[in-house]
Amino acid sequence: MNSVSEAFDLFRKRLELTKTESEDAQKRHKEVRECIKNDFDVQRDFLTGSYARHTKTKPLKDVDVFFVLGDDENHRRARPPSEILDAFEASLIANYGRERVERGRRCVTVEFEKKNQTQDSADGVLSIDAVPAFPVDNHFDIPDGIIGEWISSNPEVHKEQATAKNNELSGSWVPLVKMIKGWNREAGKPVKPMFLMEVMARELVDPPFNNYPDEFIRFLSAAQLAIDDDWPDPAGLGPNVSDQMDAVNKASAKQKFRDAERLAVQAQHAEKQGRNSVALGLWREIFGNYFPTR
Repeated sequence: MNSVSEAFDLFRKRLELTKTESEDAQKRHKEVRECIKNDFDVQRDFLTGSYARHTKTKPLKDVDVFFVLGDDENHRRARPPSEILDAFEASLIANYGRERVERGRRCVTVEFEKKNQTQDSADGVLSIDAVPAFPVDNHFDIPDGIIGEWISSNPEVHKEQATAKNNELSGSWVPLVKMIKGWNREAGKPVKPMFLMEVMARELVDPPFNNYPDEFIRFLSAAQLAIDDDWPDPAGLGPNVSDQMDAVNKASAKQKFRDAERLAVQAQHAEKQGRNSVALGLWREIFGNYFPTR
């Protein structure tokens, strides 16, 4: 049976992309990119989101591709932002079919698989998000279908910040963020969007880094207070990252943080008492089936 330390190391490795997942991601985002570029004037396109920042959790859902539109699409910039989402949606439906295309708040998603995967399932990419964007000075404007406005964003800044934070913590921050996001998914996504978990972790996790169990508990404790705060776009451009967290959602998230912290502390106590199997079982209850119990 693994020790808790060994189990966390294996857990960390399980959250890394496999060769199959990497190859599948490349194949599928290439397909979507070619589809959009066939129908639109695309100045450049690049991977963004947690996949590009290496903080994506499994299953590998919502791989984001940013499409910076060229001059021939400028007429769309003066139109309501829903129209460019309509156009992307129509293009993807023509290629993938109605049942595999889903409209999002700021993107259009192609669903490749609609099942919950575990580490025992076949590796693969579940979906690709196509995000339309227009270049504006040193940032981009993207459509927001909920508020009906163009909002500013710069995912390249987000990537630079994530890389800097990971370097500050000697490479331990990215695996911890994956664990935190994995817990959020296992807990029913009390914190939305998932990016908010990452933004909070960038501010709440500081050196020196001890070990993953301790740092996870420290994050949960700090997050119970921090979830009440407004969390702005770390690039200083768009709306608050926390704009989906109303009072009810914040209260629910606080309770989830408390519940997870209680279980994590129990797991540490069990480990100190030599009850290794109990400790591993509690960590599995927190993180789900990706966490090994033997």
